[in-house]
Amino acid sequence: MRYSFPYITAKYTSEPVTLDEAREWLRLDIPGYEAEDTTVASLIESAIDYVEKECNISLGVSTYQWYTECLPCEIKDSAYVKSIVSIEEEGDAGFTAIDDSNYTLIKTGERSSRIKWKSDFSSSAESYRVNFTAGFDEGEIPPRLLMAVRTLVSKWYDNRNDTVEEKKTMVDRILSAFRIPYAG
Repeated sequence: MRYSFPYITAKYTSEPVTLDEAREWLRLDIPGYEAEDTTVASLIESAIDYVEKECNISLGVSTYQWYTECLPCEIKDSAYVKSIVSIEEEGDAGFTAIDDSNYTLIKTGERSSRIKWKSDFSSSAESYRVNFTAGFDEGEIPPRLLMAVRTLVSKWYDNRNDTVEEKKTMVDRILSAFRIPYAG
């Protein structure tokens, strides 16, 4: 299946919020007390998943793939692009890598990057596959996103039943600045 927006092919393995950090946040950092560790670990995983899905970002450096039908010049749908792994053009024999000396990644802002092509490069392919890395390096995750994860862990730990919320929560307000919408 071809996607018109970037999708993760290899997810990061770091821990944006550790079990020890969450236990401290929940005031469960009592020496020898581990009865809730499985629950807290599950809540961390769910909270991270929630934040990443709400904002369309990765809280660690992940590898993405993006298919496009025109010569790609801007990667504006993906936040925090770190590097281009490869760009391939599709031909009769499948995808063939374009020599990386023909393009350079240029940061156009904190959340957008542009692919600059060598002036004499040309291609007649009808489809391209771009592989790139994006996300946050360890220690670079914005504190507000970490706060959103911790707040969700705390909220879900304290309220284990389904609840109805009619007002914007603190987490909603925090995440609104980081959301990356996809067209279409």
